[in-house]
Amino acid sequence: MNKRFKRVLLINPSYGNDQYTAVLTAGLGYIAESLYKNKIDFKVIDMDLGYTNDNILELIRQYKPDLISIGMISIGYKKLNKLIFSIKHHFPNIKILTGGPHVSTFRTEVLERCRSIDYAIVLEGENTIVELCNGIPLKKIQGLIYRDINNGIEKIIFTGERPFTKELDKIPFPKYRGFELKRYPDLTIPIVTSRGCPHACTYCPVKTTIGRMLRVRSAKNVVDELEYWYKRGIKSFGFVDDNFTFYNERVYEICNEIERRKLKELRINLGNGIRADKVDYDLLKCMKQVGFHEIAFGVESANDRVLKIMKKGETLAQIEQAIKAACELGFDVGLFFILGIPGETEQEVRNSFKFALKYPVAYAYFYNVVPFPNSELYNYLKTNNLLLTNYSVYLNSSSHWNNMPAFATPELSVKQRLKLVKEGRKVTKTILRRRIKRKFKSLGPLADVGAYVFTIDFIQKTVMHNKITKKIIKKMKDM
Repeated sequence: MNKRFKRVLLINPSYGNDQYTAVLTAGLGYIAESLYKNKIDFKVIDMDLGYTNDNILELIRQYKPDLISIGMISIGYKKLNKLIFSIKHHFPNIKILTGGPHVSTFRTEVLERCRSIDYAIVLEGENTIVELCNGIPLKKIQGLIYRDINNGIEKIIFTGERPFTKELDKIPFPKYRGFELKRYPDLTIPIVTSRGCPHACTYCPVKTTIGRMLRVRSAKNVVDELEYWYKRGIKSFGFVDDNFTFYNERVYEICNEIERRKLKELRINLGNGIRADKVDYDLLKCMKQVGFHEIAFGVESANDRVLKIMKKGETLAQIEQAIKAACELGFDVGLFFILGIPGETEQEVRNSFKFALKYPVAYAYFYNVVPFPNSELYNYLKTNNLLLTNYSVYLNSSSHWNNMPAFATPELSVKQRLKLVKEGRKVTKTILRRRIKRKFKSLGPLADVGAYVFTIDFIQKTVMHNKITKKIIKKMKDM
């Protein structure tokens, strides 16, 4: 038997958010709930709530965990590695475990790059972390990466992928025990109703991060989670999976179940982005009636030729029909676009700008596409020597606010890409100003002034990140 871990510290690192923009993390919630159900003691700390590295070290001294688990995404992973090194330096006998999309993508490389990490979990982690804590022999724990040392020679071992849990209802949904729920400025409970994605978009690393096999929770199980929080006075929810509407019948069942249980005044958003080809007017109308109020669509491009290149599996007509229906029904509609897929021209990018301005949507964002390793896009760029830098560099800094191109193509140079991103930000501002004017049209000319001031870069970066502004924004959303 291996060592059993009786006290686990779960850390949600900060990736640029702060205590005024902190949101709950569903993945961490699932891990915490699995530990709770298996009677394993744990403590949770979310660094987005304002905790520093020194706070982490002090908590470790007080709590004395024997295992520390830290989630990892690609953005800012080098900074996170420094925190992990610091923890190991101060507490060399405490084992450190990591998991998340970055680990699922890079696997053994994560332990090779950071010597302070002892274990890593690939893909779904609920059962893997429980088996690790219960002292199951490491080589028998599927989905685990660990260091094996024999005769002074170290090998990094990956035990192989753990089969996906097909019946998601068997996984206990998060109740966020031990989380500081009252400290989140706008408490919205994230709901994951499905896992996996069967689509084949060229830019998406789905195979290595969440898997191609789509699995869904039953309507009853989803509404059980809503009702759990509803009875505790919480009515704001974010459905964070991309394939919530994949099966229309299930969505209707969920809506009917919400009505049957008389869950009133819900505010449910689909802000992560769903596929436009999986909704129609009738379905959206049903969703609106039970409390869905915000829907984002992953449009990616307003050109059929480009959609075909990226293997999106949708047509512009389908996308436009969904956006039109959602706007007519009064949803806050968001649009996401990626710029510069190989083959896309400058004019086609501007077609996307024009398209975003066509309807009264709430917001639209434009990003340089990020080539994730193991995606079809990345393999194409690498084969054709189009990457501008190593993935270890651009992944660490890729975010909504840093849009430096990771590659150039014959159609779009770096200079053109940077120019188009700036143009895209202007379109984003225009759409936001229009939204503010619509919300406050009763104020007449004052609405115009407010819309302009509200979208000045300085105001966005400084004033937006405080409690008072967050409350104002929340009230505006609720109008």
